[in-house]
Order: sequence, then C-alpha cells, then structure tokens
Amino acid sequence: MVGIPGRSKGCATCRKRKKGCDLERPACGQCTERGMPCGGYDSDRIFIYQSGEKSRPDAKTGRNAASRKASSQPVPHSMQMVPVRTAPDPVLRNSRSNSAPFMLPDGFIRSAYSQKTIEAFLTMYNPKGVVRPTNTDLRDFVNILPILSTRDEALQMAVLAIGVTQLGITTGDHNLTLQGKSMYGKALKETAMALRSPTRASSEALLIVPRVMAIFDMLFGTDADTTSQVKSWLSHAEGELALILNRRPEAFADNDEAHLLFTSARYRLLAPAIRGRKATILNNEEWKTIPWKGRIKTPEDILIDIFCGMPELLEAIDKLTYGTMSKERKLGLQVHTVARCWTLHFQLQAWVESESNEAYTPEINDSTTPITFPNIDVACITVRYWITALLLYSSLDLASGIDPATDFFLTHPDRPHPRPFARMIVRSVAYFFQEQFGITGAMAIWMPLGNALWYSSRNRAAEIEYIKVLIQAWSQPNLPSTMREFLVSFRKSVAVGTLVPIPMSEL
Repeated sequence: MVGIPGRSKGCATCRKRKKGCDLERPACGQCTERGMPCGGYDSDRIFIYQSGEKSRPDAKTGRNAASRKASSQPVPHSMQMVPVRTAPDPVLRNSRSNSAPFMLPDGFIRSAYSQKTIEAFLTMYNPKGVVRPTNTDLRDFVNILPILSTRDEALQMAVLAIGVTQLGITTGDHNLTLQGKSMYGKALKETAMALRSPTRASSEALLIVPRVMAIFDMLFGTDADTTSQVKSWLSHAEGELALILNRRPEAFADNDEAHLLFTSARYRLLAPAIRGRKATILNNEEWKTIPWKGRIKTPEDILIDIFCGMPELLEAIDKLTYGTMSKERKLGLQVHTVARCWTLHFQLQAWVESESNEAYTPEINDSTTPITFPNIDVACITVRYWITALLLYSSLDLASGIDPATDFFLTHPDRPHPRPFARMIVRSVAYFFQEQFGITGAMAIWMPLGNALWYSSRNRAAEIEYIKVLIQAWSQPNLPSTMREFLVSFRKSVAVGTLVPIPMSEL
C-alpha cells in the first residue's frame, strides 16, 4: 500500500489484515493487544523448495519447517511465501542477487495440495496405476474421483482423511494418524452441511462421499467395541443408497457421471441387504432398466442384475427356517422359493454361456492350491460370479431340504453344488491380498469371502483344510489382517448360528 502512512511499513500481520500498524518492536501494539502473533517487519518472502539444490545451513530450519507444513495440511492463509531461485543468466544474476518475493494465491496452493492428496489416495487404491479397459468399476472410479473432488469440500476432506491417516501409519507418526481421524470427523460434519444445501445435495460429488468414508471405516475403523466398525460402515452404505433412491432411476440415465457412479455402486450397496437378508429395492424392475435407457449393459451389469435377487432368496429362506406359519402357507412359500431359485439359475447359466470369456474357471477344483487369475479384472468379475452362485445354490439346497451341516457332496445331478464356489473363493484370497492390488483387491474379495466363511462354518469338518488356507492368507500384516478385523466386526453384527441381523440401534 504505497503512500498510506503506517501501512506499507507495518508488520506482516497488519499488512495481511489491512490494518494500521504502530510499528512497535519486537511486536506491534495492535497484535499484542489482540493476542495475535506478530508477523514481524521483514518483507513478505516465499520460499520454493527446489529438489536437487542443497539448502544453506542458515536457511535449513526455515525451509524444512515450511516444507513440512505444506506437505501435512492445506495452508490456511490467503497467501504463502515461496523462495524463487535467481535466474541462471549472469546478467540477471548480477542485477538481482536477492530472491524476488512472489505472492501465491491460496487457491493455487490448495489446488496443488488437493491434487497430491488425490494422487496418494489413488496410489493406495491402485498401487500399480494400471487400469485395464475391462475393469469398468476401477476405471470409472479412478477417472471420476479427481474431477469430482474439486467440486465439493466434503469429498476433499474424506479423501484427505484417508491419505493423512495412512501416512501416519506408514511413517509411525501417531499424531499424524490422529490428525487424519480428526479430518474424518470434520468430513462427517461437512457432509451433513452439504446435505442441508439443495445445490450440494444434488451434486454428483456428494454421491461418492459415502463410498470414500466407508473405505476409511474399513481400513481404520477397528475398535475395541468390535461392532462399531461395521455399524459405521453400514451407515455410510445406507446413506449412499438413500442418496441414490432420492434421485429416482431417471437421474442415472441422462447424466454420464451419475450413471457411472450408480453402476459402480450397485454391487457394493447389496452388502447391507445380504447382511439384513431382506429384499432390496435395487431388484425392482425400474432400477434394473431405466438407468440404462439408451445404453447397452455390460456383462458385469447383467451379472449384478442377477445378484440383486439374492437378498430376496435369503429372506425367504429365513421365513422357511425360523418363521411361524401354517403348513399350507409354508409349503406355498417353499414352492415359490424353489421356483425363483430355478429362474435365477437359468439366468445365471445363460450369463455363463454368453460371457464365457468373462469369468475364470480353475483347471483343478478339488484342491487347496491357491488360485491365480490372468489379471485382477478377470479376478474381480469371477468372484462376483462365484458369490452369486454360492448364495443361489445354497438357498436352493436349503429350500429343497438339504442341510449343509450333513451334506459332504460336491455335485448335484441337476444343478451346480454351492460347496465348490465357497472353496474357490477361499483359495482366491491370497491373490487379492497382494500388495500390487492395494485397496482394489481387498474391496473385491471381502464380501465373497464373508459369505464363503458363513457357508463353510455350517460344516467345518468338510472345510477344515480350506479354512487353514484362509488362516494362512489373512494372517499377514497390513490389508489381510485389516480385512480379518473388518469381517469379525461384520460377523458380530448378526446372531450366532442363525445369521439373523442385529438391529443397527443395538449394535
């Protein structure tokens, strides 16, 4: 502010606040009176760290401090000072021997910081950085997250919470881990604020927030109260479903971003319905047709259409097993359930025949040898097929009066047996837990594995060797043990022996 007395020579704090300064030293009276840190009287300077150039001893402390601050949290000020190295040209170097002060806008700094955070998160999600065209779920998520994260602060904070928490765990910095968890809490509050805003609540960016926060719960939500983790995860999944249902199916037909988010969410959002053993609205015809108006369904879309029918079967099985009804009504429900199973069986067989190249079939089925897939894309759609078959054929067995506790067979004369599918899922665990697949592998296998464990627990004598394979795979540190704790929490959210879900209010 040239020409304004007391302003241009004032302390840095008063200049930023655009207030008059009494020029008292070492701290001005205005800052002292207000209890604010006085910025001093040096000219504003910005230091840019240049990799490959050694810092001078007398500037080392200040530069490192600025670097650490910039890498751990967004800069809260409207401007930041960065050191600009003098030009290599001799003439320019002689005429300007000192670093020139540059003022960088806060938005620029935040943008660069957010970009780094997104990159760190995506590296955790997909360490190799290779996304094949066939892996539509991962491809769509990786492509759309950086775009949407610039549109809503709640999504930015959710991604930041994961990145900072993981960095704290990786570096052994407990304070950084606590900071990440604090950011998770702030992301929750920001999401609540967004939901109260009609504009933000209708944005595609908000649709993806529950998905990111559910990942946080899965990775870092382990607690002494083992059901709190799954309760938090379920609340995010149910919140995401509520956001989707609030928009109606038509909203996911016209908008490409919304359509991608819906199709990639369906499989994941069936987990609460599988746990609750209740039919889901996603199995309604309108939700399986309208979002694809003017579009062609992928093989994975068709498979998930079939998978949407599994919660309905589980609900019917529970009614047949634990419900109180007349013999006539029970017989009618049994006939209806068996018929429904056979309808889904024919749909699944048609999918297998028409999409034979989509799913992988091991050469040897009756073996405890770990399964290796051609690539992670094939592995992901294969285990989705296997969990669909496991739930379908185990339901058909129960509806037909076959008790898995006394059944040691591997085949049926007229249909597939559920046991080989459960065993193949268990044999696949080590493949998905490879470090190169990061969160992608863990997210793909946890739901099939949880249901395979449920089936195996009904007849441990028949599955003991496969259970040993699983124990060996998930005893490894990091993601395997994290998924083990998450599944333990999930298992404790249902009644022992019956799988009847415990109400959320009682968890």
